[in-house]
Amino acid sequence: MTERILTCPELVDKLTVEALVDCRRDGAEALQVLVSKWRPPDSFDRFAAHDAGGTDGLDSTGYFGAVFDGRYVYFSPEMHGDSSTHGVVLRYDTLADFGDVAGYAAHDASETDGLDTRGFYGAVFDGRYVYFVPRQIDLVAYHSRVLRLDTSTNFRDESSWSAFDVGEQHSQQSAAFDGRYIYFCPGFDGDPATEGSCSGRVIRFDTTADFKSRSSYTSIDIRQWLGAAASCFDGAAFDGRYIYFVPLSSGRVVRYDTRREFDLQSSWQSFDARAVGMGMNVGAVFDGRHLYFCAYGHARIVRFDTSGEFTDPKCWESHEAGETGGLATTGFDGGFFDGRFVYFQPFFLRDGVTSGRGPTFHSHYLRYDPARAFDDPSSWQAWDASATDGLHSVGYNGGAFDGRYFYAAPWQQGPRPDASGQFITHGIVLRCDTLGDCGSFSLRYCDYGHNGGLNAAVPGPSFVVNTVNGALSVASHRTLSAGRHHLAGTYDGAVIELFVDGELRARRQGHGRIVSCDEAVVLGGIRDGLGRFHGDILEAVVRNTADGKFAFLKKGGES
Repeated sequence: MTERILTCPELVDKLTVEALVDCRRDGAEALQVLVSKWRPPDSFDRFAAHDAGGTDGLDSTGYFGAVFDGRYVYFSPEMHGDSSTHGVVLRYDTLADFGDVAGYAAHDASETDGLDTRGFYGAVFDGRYVYFVPRQIDLVAYHSRVLRLDTSTNFRDESSWSAFDVGEQHSQQSAAFDGRYIYFCPGFDGDPATEGSCSGRVIRFDTTADFKSRSSYTSIDIRQWLGAAASCFDGAAFDGRYIYFVPLSSGRVVRYDTRREFDLQSSWQSFDARAVGMGMNVGAVFDGRHLYFCAYGHARIVRFDTSGEFTDPKCWESHEAGETGGLATTGFDGGFFDGRFVYFQPFFLRDGVTSGRGPTFHSHYLRYDPARAFDDPSSWQAWDASATDGLHSVGYNGGAFDGRYFYAAPWQQGPRPDASGQFITHGIVLRCDTLGDCGSFSLRYCDYGHNGGLNAAVPGPSFVVNTVNGALSVASHRTLSAGRHHLAGTYDGAVIELFVDGELRARRQGHGRIVSCDEAVVLGGIRDGLGRFHGDILEAVVRNTADGKFAFLKKGGES
């Protein structure tokens, strides 16, 4: 695609970006950029680490996944090193300095609404509420007690938290979100100490309904239609129409068509991807066309071309990425997409398991450039972030992306050196800077809500400004219908705002000088990357003022 370039004035602390567009289809679950001075660089070495393990005097260690609400990153509480699960939610304020302890907060939500609310896996943000996905209580029992936080209220206030027990005894392992319904991924049932029995029962929750009413939840066992192998998933993804459930070990990928009835057999499909090299997986990442399955305990990355037929083997391919950049790049737990590159979040190497030494936890990040051939080793890069800022920064499970930074969720570093049989959980948050000073702003028709591989958030228009204090972003959390729309983002040095068809959709305080860079302003995508807009950009402009005046706005977005 030929890049369309727009003139940009010198930017300091005021900015208006607007575009009049005609979209050919409803907003989808994919990054679609309208106007962007933004190019993730070729180099791959910008990491920072901070130990948040004792935040607010609580044991804030051992997390499975995280989610971003536009300002805060919430880490989902799972387990401590003695195998006891916990409910200490860790929160980071992205407007604060990453290394400042004041930017972190923790709240023990383990006894919410009279329930034992511990042990979660991943989180979902619906524009107001964060839902923590239920997994297990210690090594005693799996549970379906959904924990919810109202982000419009005080994080530390008990009244901000609520919980509901769906009443099913199986684990959920992350979730997907289509803008209305949350789909919990079934994991195991039976004895948590052995993980010997798999579940195929998918729970769906309607976020427009009463949180504490059992009628708001629907549950079906998809094995009745797809067979016993359609069970035990670890993560899910949404491409704008289909929900893809990621198989932990069976190799059987399951897909649900959100335009059809949930309890209808014909709404569900499965594909045995073992024939194309699929092994174990934890999480998946979508670049707008291809869905990448994150290889767990090995290094064969499988991807599916969502523009093709789901059950056609020709639409699937795999690449062995185990030795990239001189590093052992195997064993991942989620991943993310920055508009140009797909990243795989490292967790552990498989070597040592058969010899009894146990897995080696690592931070050998793997990165792929989708603009280049999938099977070409030169399309792949790696970086070792295992000793960032002098900390032992290894052992992560997914994380969350704020538009510039990816925050990896701290999990564990392996067994203790003594004979206790326990393992070391940690609270060292590892941050990957995907942009540095190679971008100033990005106005987006739609953002990627499932960015982190093990989380979900409602997509919709967004505006991101890269400042010397970090990325400032606002999002509408509502997708747009097909047709003509006017979108605009403004920043005046103190407040960032997003307008859709002349209506203020999001507003957030934030300050900092806009990062100055030599990158060109590109229309309809990320420079040298993807994030392509599915429509026509009729008019666009960038101004170094923030006076609330728009050049192309007419009533209803009509020109």
